[in-house]
Amino acid sequence: MPMFKRADQEQMEKAQDLIDESAGEPGFVKSLYFGRLHLDDLLPYPKQSETDAARTDELLARLDEFLKNEVDADDIDVHERIPQHVIDGLGRLGVLGMTVPAEFGGGGFSHTAYCRVIERVARHCASTAVLIGAHQSIGLKAILLMGTPEQKAAFLPDLAAGRKLAAFCLSEPDVGSDAASVQCHARLSDDGSHWVLSGTKRYATNAALAGVMTVMAKTSVTDAKGKTRDKVTAFLVTPDLPGFEIVSNNRSKCGIRGSWQATLRFNDMRVPTDRVLGAVGGGLKVALNVLNFGRCTLSAGCLGGAKKALELSIARARNRKQFGREVGRFGLVKQKIAGMAESVYAMDALTYLCSGMVDAHAADIAMETAIAKLFCSEAGWQVVDDAVQIWGGEGYMREDAAAGAPGLERMLRDARINRIVEGTTEVMTAFVALMGMKGVGESFEAVLRAGKHPIGNFGRLAQFAKQQWRDIVVGADCHCLHPSIAKEGHALARLTHQLAVAVHRALRTWREGILDQQLVQQRIAWAAVDLYAMAAVLAKMQAAIERANAAGTNGHAPTNGNGHPDGNGHGHAPAATPFGQSMPLSQELALGRRFCHAATERINARLHSLFTNRDAEVLALADDLLGWPKAEE
Repeated sequence: MPMFKRADQEQMEKAQDLIDESAGEPGFVKSLYFGRLHLDDLLPYPKQSETDAARTDELLARLDEFLKNEVDADDIDVHERIPQHVIDGLGRLGVLGMTVPAEFGGGGFSHTAYCRVIERVARHCASTAVLIGAHQSIGLKAILLMGTPEQKAAFLPDLAAGRKLAAFCLSEPDVGSDAASVQCHARLSDDGSHWVLSGTKRYATNAALAGVMTVMAKTSVTDAKGKTRDKVTAFLVTPDLPGFEIVSNNRSKCGIRGSWQATLRFNDMRVPTDRVLGAVGGGLKVALNVLNFGRCTLSAGCLGGAKKALELSIARARNRKQFGREVGRFGLVKQKIAGMAESVYAMDALTYLCSGMVDAHAADIAMETAIAKLFCSEAGWQVVDDAVQIWGGEGYMREDAAAGAPGLERMLRDARINRIVEGTTEVMTAFVALMGMKGVGESFEAVLRAGKHPIGNFGRLAQFAKQQWRDIVVGADCHCLHPSIAKEGHALARLTHQLAVAVHRALRTWREGILDQQLVQQRIAWAAVDLYAMAAVLAKMQAAIERANAAGTNGHAPTNGNGHPDGNGHGHAPAATPFGQSMPLSQELALGRRFCHAATERINARLHSLFTNRDAEVLALADDLLGWPKAEE
């Protein structure tokens, strides 16, 4: 019995183009759905090489001076433009070509180094961070990953130096997160010398300023069996091509106002055949590979803003007095500060675990990068919102250094977009749930087929039974952590087992109907999100304990958890931690434990409510308000 209806299977086949089929075993997150906890795969927690860390420290020192003296975030927000001198300065610093190899004029930095830089820029000016990310995380990254040697030589030197900017064009008037359904189309000319590209793109960050753009368009592809269907292809487009039109440079926005999102029109634009990026029909693979980098980098941007918001909140809670005492003495404010801190700690753990996976060229990390983006965008928004609440009326004011306003009003507006771009929260939630359950469902389907011919498939059935016994009956366990955090590790193992049991029951209950059960998907997805975040936090805590033990400090070494005892974990000095000072190990462990305990409560509640809830009541009310006929339920 197939797990999915035919129409839904076609959608899954489109989604399959987004999956790296080269991966052998499922990645860490996908394994959780089977009840398998491979925490060893996350240990030791990633850390930069000494050389890369030292180079990054030096770049950050120069960047800090540049941001302080040249980048006026409030002016950029008000005038909705990033001055050219800022773009030129970023190019001279080497920021715009950090991850490009030296042979093409870039810095040859690691992705972790790049995330550290994006984090630093984002805490100062989100608009500038967006420009850098659109250029390097997704713009030129497509060329770097999928380009031919000739394409790299032609485009990367100017992009790395900042002489030209790059853009990534996917969204259209009727296409947002549904990347497989682009309407922009291209056909090969009769003589085969060029492609004729027609259509419209919108929300294309940097496109009005860019010298080269990666454009996704629908093309007809015939497979080896002679079947023709539309598939997405990536093209390299430059603004000098006949038929290229900028309909609008930008639209005024709520936040990240200094960044520009253009609307483009391609009027039978002739694109040379050597401008195809990757394989014809392989555009979604290009998109996924690029978005793995983009989502990791977006997480770093969210982290930078959240850290600054937390620092501002702690300072306000210490110094602002109401009712005769500091506002930080009140329980409700303490609750916010603690919640913000544990969220920031988990955001940091997820971001740099992800960047470490990218640097290690780990396979099958689409789920991991999706969760990092999903968690960090949601948590980052909540942290900034809480910061505004702690600051009260002053936090709601436009930035005015003379009046003492902290700039949180702009930060709040800037943070909102992160829950929309590079996959909305709703789309990413469904992705995490369905792609996680897909492997489990396919295992069920294979065994059901094998069960029709049990003698010939005895080995398959025996292996399935053995695996089910191990995963569902026995469950996962965790023995690789320091005794001081072993309790949290065992909780992670127990919850992993509970997730697998819940997924099995959900698939048995709804079968192919699970595709329409989005409220169920939401609970499963966010249980997986918190499980992965717990694993990242525990790996980060383990690294902090090992550093303290190696330093012989008995747990009192200043640390911030990612790889070095000097306070920040990426090899650089502790100039700015989320708390304004180097963090003692005891404080770091308290933060990590608190996150794990809160995550445990959330996971238990979500899994409990999978089958006992009032979803039908909620959906019926919404249908009534929307005016949907009951036949569509």
